[in-house]
Amino acid sequence: MKNYFYLGKREPEYRELLSQSCIRIEDKVIPLSQVVSAEQVHGNQIHICTEADSGAGFGDKAKVAGVDGLITAAKEQYLMIRTADCAPVLMMDKQHRAVAALHSGRDGTRLNIVGKAIDMLKEHFGILPQDLCVWIGACICAQHYQVSAELYEEFVIAMQEQKLYPRLNQGNQIDIRLAVFQQLLRAGVAFRDIDQDMNCTYQDRSYHSYRRDGSKLRQINIVGIEHE
Repeated sequence: MKNYFYLGKREPEYRELLSQSCIRIEDKVIPLSQVVSAEQVHGNQIHICTEADSGAGFGDKAKVAGVDGLITAAKEQYLMIRTADCAPVLMMDKQHRAVAALHSGRDGTRLNIVGKAIDMLKEHFGILPQDLCVWIGACICAQHYQVSAELYEEFVIAMQEQKLYPRLNQGNQIDIRLAVFQQLLRAGVAFRDIDQDMNCTYQDRSYHSYRRDGSKLRQINIVGIEHE
């Protein structure tokens, strides 16, 4: 077995896939019938997928409702998260027992969706934090993510309650990437097993950015377990 993951940029764009039967990424072809897509409601609910979930979000099959995270142990099933400023977080077990795809925006991060996923991987699959490799994909940087004073305070308090230390500033700017990184470390994932795409989706026009463009376009992020 081997883990497969992909952190997307502008192409292929999610909506382009809806009229197709597969995802083509370089020389790889993934049938949409093997992909699972989450509704993504800006929360911390996570669904453990079965074979029956394959194809969710495509054709006449609805996305997995009410969740921002997906976990699977099914082979050749691919989990998809759509992003355009929020952080995509992909978790892979070194022994290929299960993988997770998470949408960690402001609220998902505040509610510690990554910590919840790690707890679920341990509970349901016996996967410990030190068994994981994690990718944090491109997301908006703090410089371009200014929120209201109320939302900023809410976020900072939530991080402090998790015994984390957000980078405080006078501009009400939230650093999602730093918060997710700290949450992973606190959950027990080894520093060396966390990789980050440090690009800012707002600054780098090779990514879709809701804050910059106000559009509904999204990059796709995928993880799965494959046969060798």
